Amino acid sequence: MRVNIGVFAHNARDWERVQSGDFSRPPATPDWKCVEAGLALGDLAEPLGFDGIWAPEHQGTPYGMTPNPLQTLTYFAGRTERVTFGTMVAVAPWWHPVRLAHQIAYLDIVSNGRYTTIGLGRGVAKSEFDAVGVPREQSRQRFNETLEILKLAFSGERFSYEGEIFKIPEMSLRPAPRSKDLFSRIYGSSATRDSLELLARRGMVPLFVGNKPIEEAGEEVQLVNTFRQEEGFAPCQPKNVLFAYCVPKASEADKADEWILQANVDVNLHYGFADASNFKGVKGYEAYASREAAATAVLASAVTGKPTTRDGKPKAPGYHESNLMIGTPEEIIRRIQAAQEACSFCEITIVSQFGDMPHEEAIRSTKLFAKEVLPVVQKMPAPLHPAALPAR
Repeated sequence: MRVNIGVFAHNARDWERVQSGDFSRPPATPDWKCVEAGLALGDLAEPLGFDGIWAPEHQGTPYGMTPNPLQTLTYFAGRTERVTFGTMVAVAPWWHPVRLAHQIAYLDIVSNGRYTTIGLGRGVAKSEFDAVGVPREQSRQRFNETLEILKLAFSGERFSYEGEIFKIPEMSLRPAPRSKDLFSRIYGSSATRDSLELLARRGMVPLFVGNKPIEEAGEEVQLVNTFRQEEGFAPCQPKNVLFAYCVPKASEADKADEWILQANVDVNLHYGFADASNFKGVKGYEAYASREAAATAVLASAVTGKPTTRDGKPKAPGYHESNLMIGTPEEIIRRIQAAQEACSFCEITIVSQFGDMPHEEAIRSTKLFAKEVLPVVQKMPAPLHPAALPAR
């Protein structure tokens, strides 16, 4: 099984300043230091034996701070020779499709064809859509048209397009990509059943980057494969993103509880899940309004200082236990095996720094994971289990 490192920058301890609107003072930690810390983790990937480097797309808040994942991966393309690259995800509605196609093609060239997982998504956060001037109500149409344009752009030298939103005169991608199979490398991330079905019927393979329980993700794989069968496509296996914190002694794993709590706070503040009005009446996003109670509970637990805990102890809603590869090397190997059996994924990307975890802890954990876990998981079979096959 292939194992990648996910890189991005969090400035999680800056939320109090941002939430209070006190911009008269700078962050206690400059953003550039957070960016450098994330890039340093990526620099470990190739020498430690990981298979790839993945990056997300976020801007405008302390969360994620990677405004152009293709730029990040181009940086690593010039610093590596072997590892492949993936996006988790590039948010298609924020891009003009021609610009996105050109940047994908350019990264394909400079990486010598190593951009192998072109993960795309629709985006969620109101603040991010507002910042780039894109109405969220258009996100599904923009996403669909972007997929159609990318297919045309990567299929032949000349193409044009006439859609509801995008009108593209006859043109060529210049420079043209090195690889001829770029469209088949596109994976789709979705959080709603409607989006999942739309992507599956297009033949796209799911990319799970959220915090849904791994068993639920496994049920969605079966649903995807059912839709694919109806459209004449073969069954597929997803790729998953998982949090990881590797420690030499089981007693040290509890340190991750407070960082997971902060990661839950980061997600809920960034996306605005605690305020249902951010989603009610917004076409394509109505389902997110139901998260208000859970998000409020997460933020309340942060205020009380009671961190999420594991192994049967009380915990606030948020990142699900089944997605947390936390513990000793032996425990993490067991968890990855169990997750693969539940979800049938063929490849994973570990997020080894989350919440307000100190950079030194992330480095130490990543190195231990690479030494004790990585060789085992890379030899681990990753079959498509019967439970993920189309429903009869």
